[in-house]
Amino acid sequence: MKNLKCFYERSQHVIIGIVFALIAFIFLIMGVTVLPVLGLFIALPIMGLAIYFFSHPLDGECGAGG
Repeated sequence: MKNLKCFYERSQHVIIGIVFALIAFIFLIMGVTVLPVLGLFIALPIMGLAIYFFSHPLDGECGAGG
């Protein structure tokens, strides 16, 4: 059961990270083509969120400390 819980937790982090990365790339493309300044200012924090979810350590028994 622990392995299944850890699998779901890892997959949630990856899915959320992918969603944020896709949104960031959309804003990056908009920043290059349509909204030069606004698109980049929105894309960079969203890309930071994606990186956070990809590198965020797992909680509790699934993490390195558990």
